[in-house]
Amino acid sequence: MSTATNQDTDLNLDEDEVIQDWSDISKIQNDNPILSIPKRGEKDYEPDGTDIQELLLYRAKKAMFDTLENSVRGSTSKSQVKGYYIPDKHIAMVPYAKGNFVQSMGETDKDGTLWLHFFEFLYLAERGTITPFWKAYGNNVELPLSIEDLYSYFKTQKEMDNFSIYAHLKRLGFIVRSSDQYIITKNNTSFYPPMNFKSYTIGSMRNIINRISSTFTYTGISLFNGIIFSQWHFYLRRYRSSPDIYESLNKLISYHKIPHSITDLRHEYSSLKRSTSNSTPTSLHITFNIWKPNPTFKKKYPELPDYQVVTYNKNMTNQSFPTFNELEALFRSLDYKFNFIEHSSNTDFWNKNTYNNGVLREDILNDLTNNARNKNKQPKIVTKKPTENKNKKPGKELPPHIQQLKRLKNGYRSFLLAIMDNGIVSFAKISEADFGSENVWYVPPPKGTIGRPNKNWRKTNKSKDNHRKEKEQSEIK
Repeated sequence: MSTATNQDTDLNLDEDEVIQDWSDISKIQNDNPILSIPKRGEKDYEPDGTDIQELLLYRAKKAMFDTLENSVRGSTSKSQVKGYYIPDKHIAMVPYAKGNFVQSMGETDKDGTLWLHFFEFLYLAERGTITPFWKAYGNNVELPLSIEDLYSYFKTQKEMDNFSIYAHLKRLGFIVRSSDQYIITKNNTSFYPPMNFKSYTIGSMRNIINRISSTFTYTGISLFNGIIFSQWHFYLRRYRSSPDIYESLNKLISYHKIPHSITDLRHEYSSLKRSTSNSTPTSLHITFNIWKPNPTFKKKYPELPDYQVVTYNKNMTNQSFPTFNELEALFRSLDYKFNFIEHSSNTDFWNKNTYNNGVLREDILNDLTNNARNKNKQPKIVTKKPTENKNKKPGKELPPHIQQLKRLKNGYRSFLLAIMDNGIVSFAKISEADFGSENVWYVPPPKGTIGRPNKNWRKTNKSKDNHRKEKEQSEIK
């Protein structure tokens, strides 16, 4: 009886609890005191030209292909999202959309149907997020589509280039939306306030006064420069050093006045709205608006984009690199978060200076918050604003010449030029710099000293910086 019970207990014990017998292993180790790693043969993927290797590779490939061919492929009906391509309108619709892509892609109507641009539809189909079907408008016939079928629906080369750039940016994690196309309603998000009759009248009078004054100013300066910088000028004055030449060149005026502040931007925008004759016909325009990844992004009331993209195919004969007039027209059409404005990194600042369909974005967000609070019937919670630490030291201000170098390097308004070169996407940042208003002339230092601008150069730039900051603060107030 005792032996039977011992056997039962041994069976109930786990394998880890049973005492392992290491005697056989110790014998092997004693017999082979010097152990070495066994030599391995040549890799199977190294071709040796034998029929045996080809037979092994053939059997391995056949087993793989048979497994893929005979396996059941598809998706469950609960997780499948069907998207229907409508050839008449060259758009797509998703009746029952679900997923994270609904937050930042397409447009949703009152019935809950999601409408997609064709490039958005193809991108989601390539990812496997939706299952594409062909469906004529008003017809209930559904035909499954492959990726090859979808690529054949591109109408122009430009549309294919736009899709390549869109897919590239989406894979990088950005939120990308079309700037010039809309399906249901046009959602206009702008930095510039809507123009009413009063602002239109005041702006028109200001524009007339500026044109008259600029005419006399440009005429007088051009006559002055024509006399000063004529050939007789060199008989009257001798230039003995480089600073003398720089000082004379500094008297020349810049060709184009570039906006530096909020007031300059909005004055230029209002003048362009009234004078449509100055518009330059061009094939280049803003194609995409780009936002950085943001979990609270609202496609119905979006913020101003962080970047704006212009597409350009260098291999097409009917396109060329943008000329000066085309670049000037593109700069004037920009509408994004201008990073050269003070407080540009503050979200509240942009909410107070952004308009969604003519309504201030700050008011829209307040209404949405109040409506959500009323639906939930929650009492209004008064939160105290965090008090600023008065003892906190302000950030170290950069020297004037460093600030000037940053302005010259980064420029003011800018956009991204997406260049397509035989299917390869590359980006170039095109900025609008203002060399005419910057005092870049300085006296070369004597030999043996470190190069540094002269004192007058520092004073003039410091006064310009202070004037610019005072102007920005008055505009914000």
